Amino acid sequence: MITTIELRELPAIAGNKLYLDYVAGRGEALGFYSHSPSSFEEALKARKGYRYPRQEVVRLLTTYNARLGAHTRAMENIAALDSPAAFCVVSGQQAGFLGGPAYTAYKIVTSIRLAEHLAQTLSVRVVPIFWLASEDHDFGEVNHADLLRDDGQVGRVSFRWHDEGRPIADLPLTKDVKQAYDTYFQTLPQGPFFSQVKEWFDPTDKDSYVEWDARVWARLFSQRGLVLVEPRTLRPPAGDFIRFALGQSEEIRRRLDEVSQRLTEAGYRPALDSEQAGYLYTFDQDGRRVRVSDPGERLAQSEFDPRQYSTDAALRPLFADAMLPVIASVLGPGETAYQGMLRPLYDLFEVPQPVLFPRKSYTVADQRQVERLAQYGTTVAQVLTEQMDADEVFSNLVPATEEKMFDSASRDIQAALSPLRDYLADIDPSLERTWTQTLINATRSLDKLKERAIRARLGRQGLSKGNLQGLKNALLPKGLLQERVYPLPHLLNQYGPELLDVLLGAGELDCHSHHVLTLGEPHA
Repeated sequence: MITTIELRELPAIAGNKLYLDYVAGRGEALGFYSHSPSSFEEALKARKGYRYPRQEVVRLLTTYNARLGAHTRAMENIAALDSPAAFCVVSGQQAGFLGGPAYTAYKIVTSIRLAEHLAQTLSVRVVPIFWLASEDHDFGEVNHADLLRDDGQVGRVSFRWHDEGRPIADLPLTKDVKQAYDTYFQTLPQGPFFSQVKEWFDPTDKDSYVEWDARVWARLFSQRGLVLVEPRTLRPPAGDFIRFALGQSEEIRRRLDEVSQRLTEAGYRPALDSEQAGYLYTFDQDGRRVRVSDPGERLAQSEFDPRQYSTDAALRPLFADAMLPVIASVLGPGETAYQGMLRPLYDLFEVPQPVLFPRKSYTVADQRQVERLAQYGTTVAQVLTEQMDADEVFSNLVPATEEKMFDSASRDIQAALSPLRDYLADIDPSLERTWTQTLINATRSLDKLKERAIRARLGRQGLSKGNLQGLKNALLPKGLLQERVYPLPHLLNQYGPELLDVLLGAGELDCHSHHVLTLGEPHA
């Protein structure tokens, strides 16, 4: 079963006004982008006159994906990109541990679905591509994975790397990484597909950390035509792009500053710091990524090698769109807000900006969880929209007769003690304070008795605050959407490979609401 929740109702997304307005076509949002979320024919026309390094890209992608053991269908898609009549849909993410949060998989699923849709509606070959952002050096974003423990609490497994600060592409499959993998699966409560999922994500000695990540995605999705790429794979033919970025560093900064001001004036929050974005990175003597501080001098070097450079968050999309014939990029809310600052840079580089298509957003719930929430008098939607208050839930579960009984006892206690108040005050004024404290203590004791009685009654039905918190942690862990916390193995462990098939058909492609997928059969 699929139900939907409007994005504006989700506190986790409600603050991203630019994204919400872009998706809904409201306000001034669309003016910050080259296309609306559905202007695919317009985007296709803009690409037909652009010269892509197709032959070199096909050669590089073929080598890379063959090394990953990609399915024949993916390899055929790569070969098709050599034709001017072939285009692509791109999604991307950092190389997170165990694939990173589940929304990474949802990006891939969306790109596969969108590629199939565009191939039918535009009558061209469209290839889904996943861009593995392996040049990122924010180690803290990729070195951990969360899980729901047996006790209903959210746990975390992480690993360390003594070369933190270098690109993630340089990370080998260290003992720490393998130990974290073992610890994760030792801690993860075993579901029906535990062994199969553990095997799918098993690291091999021959891979680096990033290659391990890429191989997992190829194993899961290349039979559906997904092509994998890392930025370093495409850097050799990017010399002209890198030179232009170095030569235009001042203009890049000026344009970012200008669009930042326009966004602010329109009531939107700029997603990128215009003073810090739009830089190229290079590598210091220890192999760590550092920003290029002398673009003019580097441009003048006689021995120019584009492999010495990498892009930041602002230039990365332009680099991808300059190398690949991208009709649409599948993005999350934060990335879409980034792109709201980039249209002036696309104009500067004379690279066509693609359609920015919102990735599908899911919460996966088991039928048992839905039924258990119903016993508490609440729903998945109320959990996700943070309308559920645990104290109120338990208060509503207490039968009215019991509430009246304890209320009556409270009044009786006060009535029984009330005649003593004046009597004690006449004997000794200080005893009135003792009377007040006695009433407070008696009321507190009654409240504790009431709480224990309620707990015992609800406990007979298997209901408790701990159980309710566990349900909330399954659906809204750490106050965040499930897809932003748990990795794909967390879900596959319970639902198996069928979940991927469900995701590939769940909800209308152009419905940009949040989808709640309830899996499993109702119980009697």
